[in-house]
Amino acid sequence: MRTRDPQFRNRCLIYAGLALATLAVYLPAVYHGFVEYDDQQYVTDNPRVQAGLTWNGLVWAFGFHAGNWHPLAWLSHMLDCQLYGARAGGHHLTGILLHVASTLLLFSVLNLMTNALWRSAAVAALFAWHPLHVESVAWVAERKDVLCAFFWMLTLWCYAKRAACCVLREKTAGASRITHHASLFYWLSFLCFALALMSKPMAVTLPFVLLLLDFWPLKRFTIYDLRFTIFKTLLLEKIPFVVLSVVACGLTLRAQEIAIVSTAGLPVSQRIAHTLVAYNHYFWALFFPNKLAVYYPYVINLEPGLVVFSGVVVALITLLAVMNLRRRPWLIVGWLWYLGTLVPVIGLVQVGDQAWADRYTYLPLIGLFVPLVWTAVEVIKNKIVLRTLAVAAGVTMLAATSVQLSYWKNTWTLFDHANQVTHENYMAVTVLASQLAKQGKLDEAIALYHTALSYKPTFPETHFFLGNAFDQLNQPDEAVAEYEKALWFKPMQEQTHIFLGIVLGKQKKYAEAITNYEAALKIDPDSAVTHNNLARVFHTQGRFDEAIAHYQAALKIDPKLALAHNNLGILLLQKGSLTDGTTQLREALRLNPTNAETQFNLALALNQQQQWSEAAGLFAKTVGANSSNPKAHDEFATALAHLKRTHEAMSEYASALLLQPDYPDALDGLAWILSTDANAELRNGVEAVKMAERACELTERKDAEKLKTLAAADAETGRFAEAVSTAQTAKDLATAGGKLHLADECSAMLQRFQQSQPWHGQ
Repeated sequence: MRTRDPQFRNRCLIYAGLALATLAVYLPAVYHGFVEYDDQQYVTDNPRVQAGLTWNGLVWAFGFHAGNWHPLAWLSHMLDCQLYGARAGGHHLTGILLHVASTLLLFSVLNLMTNALWRSAAVAALFAWHPLHVESVAWVAERKDVLCAFFWMLTLWCYAKRAACCVLREKTAGASRITHHASLFYWLSFLCFALALMSKPMAVTLPFVLLLLDFWPLKRFTIYDLRFTIFKTLLLEKIPFVVLSVVACGLTLRAQEIAIVSTAGLPVSQRIAHTLVAYNHYFWALFFPNKLAVYYPYVINLEPGLVVFSGVVVALITLLAVMNLRRRPWLIVGWLWYLGTLVPVIGLVQVGDQAWADRYTYLPLIGLFVPLVWTAVEVIKNKIVLRTLAVAAGVTMLAATSVQLSYWKNTWTLFDHANQVTHENYMAVTVLASQLAKQGKLDEAIALYHTALSYKPTFPETHFFLGNAFDQLNQPDEAVAEYEKALWFKPMQEQTHIFLGIVLGKQKKYAEAITNYEAALKIDPDSAVTHNNLARVFHTQGRFDEAIAHYQAALKIDPKLALAHNNLGILLLQKGSLTDGTTQLREALRLNPTNAETQFNLALALNQQQQWSEAAGLFAKTVGANSSNPKAHDEFATALAHLKRTHEAMSEYASALLLQPDYPDALDGLAWILSTDANAELRNGVEAVKMAERACELTERKDAEKLKTLAAADAETGRFAEAVSTAQTAKDLATAGGKLHLADECSAMLQRFQQSQPWHGQ
């Protein structure tokens, strides 16, 4: 059966070819990991995102985070975590699929507007396979780019359909039905534009692009035969779009006020010069995409010759486009698309400290792809030559993109490549040093940090990581100095305040630590880690109510923060809330089953509640994980003793004493067995007296438990008078301390000792 559309088969082949080739070149990214460059705050270290799609997460997504307002991008990451968890491959797959979808939509839009099937396919292929676009697709944190592009293309498609309906209305009598369709597509395009803005604010230039498309290829107005009423109508229909753009600009400026540096030492002349150089850089990178890097250092003192050359290039291309306004309208439309869509990121308002970024070209380069393809078809008349060049260009791009994609395999390969292809890249060197520090190669890392500082002494991130290295080397003064330098150059840096607070807390400078944690919370009130750290300081100071409030705030933000559950559990136990404390510790252990500290704390709580069997099991795990903890051996032995596993208990007490010979609790526990065990072969009164005496000395004879054991040891050696005297002292101390159960036990022992009977089998 023949189709009425003669191009249907070709369109299907183009769709399939674009999709399969794009998938083939990008699918290796599903085997890549996250990179430690913004992926942490967007996914891996973000509890809101890691929790998946939740109501609280939905509300949070509409706030200002990571220097941006892009709620749809956050929701996209949350959905990925819901589907894939922490598996990086799934997150990469979503980005790839969005890129493929945008490619197919771009082809559909161009073909719909121009009816130029193969030229539209060529532009879509350039968009899909150009190496400059690898960063947007391969970088998980840049999900906002591919998501914004998807809704950008949908906006163009709906707008093109609306324009087609308007043209059809002029040619038919059925105006009412077609008007309804045109209105529907108009509001659909408006909705898609709103979604594009909620993905990335760079879409603010889309109303300008729609006006360009009205000129060509939609031909809704002309320059030489301009009827003001028509142009006014076209402008009026863009007003809702412009309003959305203005709102998005306001939200973005509010979100990025910390990162905007255009007023901090960058005069207008410097920004204009850098703008010309950036336009020139992106233009030539289209043809020669070599030495691409994840980060390009910003150069303050640009060479005058480069600025002049860049200005000449921009001026000549603009002149060429204007001169061909009538014969080749795609030149002016494409060139203005390129210039206009780069405005938000070109450096007139400098955000961040990078010179430029490959990701910024994701949508703007379409403006260069269109005139490049249309002009090539016009100039090269020989179809065989044209097809040969097209195939060669496609194969070259696919190969170059595949190579560029390989650099995104992990953090090290990405920044090692950036360091090789750029000059004095302080960011790349700093990140490489941080990777060495994670491997424990601190000396090598510190050397690289100093190299980075020789490139840019004012770079705050290097000072931050250098401070972290000094902290790991247990050099707190040096660490504090570096953290303070980092804050001097970048005061609104949450992580620096947090790490500085940690070091100050270790130095018992609690007031200064609190000041830094509170500063971090002003920057990000929803930081669970900061709330937990601040609570620990209050906890240490005995300010329990304030500590509990911040622990609870941390857990409200991140219910899966095991450390906060552990710390809150300890505090509640200290306040005497055994049940609530145990519940918190159980939850901490559920979230982090291998944490020896939590196992130990929960076992202590269970010991206090005389749940000996479960406590012994946890102590066994703790001892296995951390055999150098004498208290763990001691508490394990106590639980074993209560379970009548005496030989094992004695072994654990001995292990504790080997690690710390003057450990009072272990001395006391072992002396108790040697004095009171029902098995005569295990009792040794002489040794028991030595151990019990030493335990009492270490506790200044103020511990009723230790005195009780000494009384039992004295009785075992037949020194009943001493036993009675010591037991009476123990009873008095227990009574004074409100330990009534212990006082009753001492009373029972007194009766036995007064009858010259030892305390056996108890």
